[in-house]
Amino acid sequence: IVIMAFVFAVTTNNTIVKEANVIGTLRASGYTRGELLRHYILLPIIVTIFGALIGNILGYTVFKDIFVATYYGSYSLPTYHTLWNADAFLLTTVVPVIIMLVINIVIIGCRLKLSPLKFLRRDLSGKQKKKAMRLPAFGFFNRFRLRIIIQNMPNYITLFIGILFANVLLLFGIMLGPMLTHYQNEITDKLIAKHQYVLKALVDVDDNAAEKYCVKTLATIEGRLKSEDVLVYGVKDNSIYADINTASLKDNEVYITNGYADKFRIKKGDKITLKEKYDDNEYEFTVKDMYDYPSSFAIFMSDAAFKNVFDKSEDYYSGYFSDNILDIDEKYVATQITLDDLTKVSRQLDRSMGETFNLVKIFAVVLFAVLMFLLTKLIVEKNTTSISMVKILGYSNREISRLYVTSTTIVVVLSVALSIGLSVVIMNYLFRVFMEEMSGWISCYYAPHIFPVMFILNITVYVVISFFMMAKIKKIPMDEALKTVE
Repeated sequence: IVIMAFVFAVTTNNTIVKEANVIGTLRASGYTRGELLRHYILLPIIVTIFGALIGNILGYTVFKDIFVATYYGSYSLPTYHTLWNADAFLLTTVVPVIIMLVINIVIIGCRLKLSPLKFLRRDLSGKQKKKAMRLPAFGFFNRFRLRIIIQNMPNYITLFIGILFANVLLLFGIMLGPMLTHYQNEITDKLIAKHQYVLKALVDVDDNAAEKYCVKTLATIEGRLKSEDVLVYGVKDNSIYADINTASLKDNEVYITNGYADKFRIKKGDKITLKEKYDDNEYEFTVKDMYDYPSSFAIFMSDAAFKNVFDKSEDYYSGYFSDNILDIDEKYVATQITLDDLTKVSRQLDRSMGETFNLVKIFAVVLFAVLMFLLTKLIVEKNTTSISMVKILGYSNREISRLYVTSTTIVVVLSVALSIGLSVVIMNYLFRVFMEEMSGWISCYYAPHIFPVMFILNITVYVVISFFMMAKIKKIPMDEALKTVE
């Protein structure tokens, strides 16, 4: 919606600039601001309504099959029935029409406050013209390009914002697949044991590799974030499975998992309070350090401290860690946690949302192409008079392209590089907001290859658009400069 508003604002402003002479003539002929406002907002509103209606029709016919496939890829869900969605209608139809109406009224209304004479002179800035900046002693073409960049700085800033919007979406589409794969690999690499048995009753096993442990589920205190389940592990000193030095822990000191620390912004030395899920008992612990265990929210303490805190007997234990399958009667096993169980959520998310990720990638590239086309077209149109004058002075289309297209290329390359860096900062914030609304935690991860891919995609799209720019420059007639009234 923000991108849509941005495009509407840019195109509306460009329309006013292009129609400046006509508006000035009409105002001087006696047409009121209200009449001109109604005239200039009518066509954009009709186009927006028409686009929204076509979008609704396609959404409920052609494109719904993509999301039906996604739906059926998510667990065992019942047969779906297509229903009209009021929220979707609000966001895809009502909101764009309102945005278009408001933006047109505000921008056109503000512009129409200028005098007819300013429109006739195409002086719509409302500010006094500044003196030209003195440039360094570069070669002629480099000085000319630098002058073009400085004179078109507002347009290039607009171009940068458009590139940034597109790259945030592109990053979102590209990062998620590799991120889920990385998350699964982390769980595999940092698994405590291949099998975690939680018992209903105490059972001895004849396996020297099996290690007893204690476990209990507590919950975080409801506050800024919703309450989350936290597994409390009591492990033996010098455990062969949990790589934690529990012997060094003081009273009520614990290790906590990185995911738990990241989500709740917990640091070493902080005190955390957990509560029983179904009564009012609360327990306070001091964070000794972090433990890299991405599978779940958990805290680790020695089994002796566990039995002391939760008032358990000396011979109490909850289950076994083991890399082997243990010979335990199923009637004594409450649950068995394996690698497959721990990676199930991420695998399911990748399977069910994979097509959606690809759709976002395609949409982001198309959006980038559309924004790039609109904004570079705007830059050429705003420099029509200058380009026409340069043609009168005898410069060829190739030389003019070297001036204007190369200037834009420099700005685009710098904007793409900068926007990729900024999109990471924005995505870090957005991803945290997204994950804080969900249960659990997946750390934001960017596969190294996605940034070259983003850069190459951006530049490839721009190269295609630059051919349109050159074609548009060739079509600008020499007499355009002579028509301009100063």
